[in-house]
Amino acid sequence: MKSCEILACSFSEWYPHFKKVTFPSRVIPLSQEFVDYLLADNLVLRSDQALITYDKGSESTSSDSEDDEEGWIKAESETPALEAPHFEEIDKKIASVIAEFGGKVFVKLNWSSPKDASWIALNNSLQCHMPADVHLLLKSSDFVLHDLTQPFKDCEDHAMNSEPVKYDLVLRKWIEINPANEFRCFVRNKNLIGISQRDDSIYCAHIEIEKEDIVRDIVSFFKEQIGPKFPLDNYVMDVVRQRKDKIVLVDINPYGITTDALLFDWNEDLLQTSNSQAAECCPGTPDFRFIPEESGIRTNPLRRYCVPEDIAHLTSGEDPYKLMDLLKLRTGQTDSADSD
Repeated sequence: MKSCEILACSFSEWYPHFKKVTFPSRVIPLSQEFVDYLLADNLVLRSDQALITYDKGSESTSSDSEDDEEGWIKAESETPALEAPHFEEIDKKIASVIAEFGGKVFVKLNWSSPKDASWIALNNSLQCHMPADVHLLLKSSDFVLHDLTQPFKDCEDHAMNSEPVKYDLVLRKWIEINPANEFRCFVRNKNLIGISQRDDSIYCAHIEIEKEDIVRDIVSFFKEQIGPKFPLDNYVMDVVRQRKDKIVLVDINPYGITTDALLFDWNEDLLQTSNSQAAECCPGTPDFRFIPEESGIRTNPLRRYCVPEDIAHLTSGEDPYKLMDLLKLRTGQTDSADSD
């Protein structure tokens, strides 16, 4: 995998060629100032009600309200107060696109969406209804951080690549997608060699029943819409089969370890092996893999992003010493408050 292949899979590179077969989207170029804001350790979000700040393990909320009924402890910080960033031009564009797309959008950068950060949103969803929603998800995502800091990490020429990346904010019209109808397709040497159920944490009985139709629809879509137009020989595409004979392109990803192989395996190169085996029986037919029974489902890999690790350890009892530290800290705060 080379850096030029990563760049070719950037959303703004492929979207203009496939507008008719994917979801309506808008691309907003990001300034270096906004990129620096996303990379900063602290998080400051301004709303009409409050200024919310977050900085590496500490949380504070300040408001103009004098109401202290919730028992908030107010104290002056020894460090200078953080100012909420102002990106009026970008935020206006975001608000305009949200309005254009009916009040809610899906957000991503060049390659990744902040799907690992959905737990932090009020509705546990990637739906964004205002610019602050976009800021919060992007600032909270490790996937987005990877895009910003090491997009070429797994490339064989990553040490030689010095080309600066032009980052874009991508806002897509929010479309409800049934995860049971999403599939990841592997293209090698311009041939569709493998198809995997996209969400391998669920069992979908209909896939077994409709597997031949699913493969037929995806192969036809690839041959007619994607294969002749996309320049790379090797890549991975995500599609959703909305109904029989109706396939929609969701995304295009690099062909390599950067992209989750799901029910295949990059390390053992099962894609090539499986394809050669399938070709002996049915030439030109991709290897289709899905969860055939409920016992075959896998743990959702995004679960480990849902809450901070320390909290997970506390609730599971995995690390009793952290619970002891928390109780000591709480006891110390209570004693301090009593003395005051």
